[in-house]
Amino acid sequence: MKESVCIIGSGNWGSAVGKIVAENVSKHPGLFYPDVRQWVFEEDYQGEKLTTVINRERENPKYLPGIKFPPNLHAVPDLVKASRDASVLIFVLPHQFVREVCEIMKDHISPTAKAISLIKGLEIKPEKVTLFSEEISKKLGIRVSALSGANIADEVAQERFCETTIGSQAKEDGELFYRLFHTDYFKVNVIRDYVGVELCGALKNVVAVGAGISDGLGYTEYVALCVSNL
Repeated sequence: MKESVCIIGSGNWGSAVGKIVAENVSKHPGLFYPDVRQWVFEEDYQGEKLTTVINRERENPKYLPGIKFPPNLHAVPDLVKASRDASVLIFVLPHQFVREVCEIMKDHISPTAKAISLIKGLEIKPEKVTLFSEEISKKLGIRVSALSGANIADEVAQERFCETTIGSQAKEDGELFYRLFHTDYFKVNVIRDYVGVELCGALKNVVAVGAGISDGLGYTEYVALCVSNL
């Protein structure tokens, strides 16, 4: 049975991911239906609807200008219409909208669908730390994997070499997502530890900020020397 793919989100990172996914769907016609639906939060762009511009110009001029999309990627402004009957859901939207989006979707998706979260960060409260893959799984009642890496959307879209990691409890889901995301320039590694993938994906940003501060203060060589002596 072929898989039908829907991408939830269309910002800078979501648009870069849409390009990869649409290209890979075409490379595996025996595994996926050819068309990829991408839910786009409808906005005005220079007097037109953003979805109209994306579908006509084959690019997202507001969030990823200059990068052309494959012809099988279709922007859809209606979340329910975009996700209905999809067997693969790719979540790549700002974390603050996750619960609201899942509430809208929950009665309209297949109970056998599988999903992957590309959402960056964690929700941290005094009583607990929430992984967004687990929050999506709880809200929708489906299996959810996670993808994270030191990936910058513009570099990925420009096909500059990058690496990323997918964490998937189910082996078959990991293999499916590998086919959806792996390319010659976007190298994918698949592991079972989805929790580690999400935690490290959030912590790397803290390290990056610290490294930037150290570099700005002129401490980079000192920090490197200290680390090398540990």
